[in-house]
Amino acid sequence: MAKTRSRGVVFTIVAAVAVVGAGVAVADEPQSAMTSAPRVRLKPAEIAWPSSRAQDVAGSSMQPAVESLVVFGDASRPGLYSIMFRVRPGATISAHSHPDDRSCFVLAGVWFFGYGDRYSEKALRALPAGSHYTEPAHVNHFAATRRTGAVAECTSIGPTGTTFAERADDPRH
Repeated sequence: MAKTRSRGVVFTIVAAVAVVGAGVAVADEPQSAMTSAPRVRLKPAEIAWPSSRAQDVAGSSMQPAVESLVVFGDASRPGLYSIMFRVRPGATISAHSHPDDRSCFVLAGVWFFGYGDRYSEKALRALPAGSHYTEPAHVNHFAATRRTGAVAECTSIGPTGTTFAERADDPRH
C-alpha cells in the first residue's frame, strides 16, 4: 500500500514538472498527432498572470491577495490540471479544502502552510522555494505569507472546487 501510494506521488510530481506552463501560450513547435497537449516553454516573466485578484478560478482560495492561474488543463472538468498561485506579502488564507488530492510545489518565496479546520499560526510550517506539500482531498488547510510573497503550483485530476471550513470566510457569500 505505501509503495503504491509513493509511486502515485512520484507520478504526480513528475506530471507536475512535465506540464507546468503547458497551455498558457501558443505552442512554439509543431504538435505531434500523438498528443493533445501543446508544447509550451515559458520563462517566469512570460507567464500571463491575470490582471485582477480574487477571481473565482476553480480550486482557488478566491482571496484578494491571491492571483490564480490555471496553466494546464481545465480545473473545472475531469482530467489533469495544474494551477499556479501568486500570493502577495502579508496574506492570510482561511481554512478550506478541495475534493481532489493535490501535489504542490513552492516555486518562489516562502509559503507558510498548515492543516486544520481553523487558521492557526502555530500549525504553519515555513516552506521555502523548492518545497513539496500535499493537499489531500477533503482535508482542510490554510496558508500565509510574511515579508515576501510566494508562488506555488498544484497539480491534480479535476474537477476541483473549494469549500471553506467557515461559511463566513467564503468570499462567495
